[in-house]
Amino acid sequence: MMAGALPARIAQVKDAFAAKAPLFKRAVDDQLDTFGEDWAQAFDEEISVYFNDNNAMIENAVEGYGRFCIEAMRLQRRFDKTLRYDDISYAEALEAVYQNDAYMRSVYLPALLLSHYMWPHHFRQLQWVRENFFSRLTGGDFRTFCDVGIGTGFYSKELLRALPGMRGWGFDISDSSIDHTDLMLQRWALSDRYTTRKQEVGKEVDGGFDCCLSVELLEHLEDPNVLLRSIRGVMRDGALGLLTAALDAPNRDHIYLYRDNDSVRRQIEASGFEVLQEANFAAYEVGEDETVPQAACFIVQAR
Repeated sequence: MMAGALPARIAQVKDAFAAKAPLFKRAVDDQLDTFGEDWAQAFDEEISVYFNDNNAMIENAVEGYGRFCIEAMRLQRRFDKTLRYDDISYAEALEAVYQNDAYMRSVYLPALLLSHYMWPHHFRQLQWVRENFFSRLTGGDFRTFCDVGIGTGFYSKELLRALPGMRGWGFDISDSSIDHTDLMLQRWALSDRYTTRKQEVGKEVDGGFDCCLSVELLEHLEDPNVLLRSIRGVMRDGALGLLTAALDAPNRDHIYLYRDNDSVRRQIEASGFEVLQEANFAAYEVGEDETVPQAACFIVQAR
């Protein structure tokens, strides 16, 4: 843990947890103990820029995060017994989640944004992406990217910040996600290099995109192979991509169950990609009879 007093913005978030999500009130200290200065600096900047030091906005996000995590814990306990996700179709998930503006804005999107900092495996994934994926794009012939299933816009923002020469297009079927992403990029002064589209992934660039992102979208689909082939179809030969999926991670909108990296990799390779590098990050340690949510991450190249 860092020496000295808790940074003011981090302390503000800690107070919000105590008030709005007391079950998780130790989360800030735990993350600070685990990741130290790297985590505190990144989170402090997000609070300053995206949250604009707005305490009401922070408290609302923390409250939504708490609701999301409590539901996830309940679903994980049930998954331990069944090793199955609850039955839900994509059409049902679309209506119940992605087109449910109140839920998206008050719970889903705030929780996903905070998870990048508050869930150890999500922050480890972010560190890995910065070190291993963004570094591959530096100095190369990479000018355009697509982000398929933008969610909060977090990873588009991170790529645009890391690579000032890139221009991005973000695709999503949720108005709430598009609005959140537009605000995210506006707050970070990146809007001039990014365009959002409410549609399935499209071929916006002649010759195909130089790069793609799709972060934890595959498990939301009935047939992830269709999406993977669509992404490959809008990328130029030799383009690089970051594809990730959640494993053993029940949620109200998770449909396709992946249990290991191998099952994701097989679909990726069958869709016209070569896997250059991969990683797996577990959310926490568990006993032998328990499951644990994991993030499977792949850096790929379009063949």
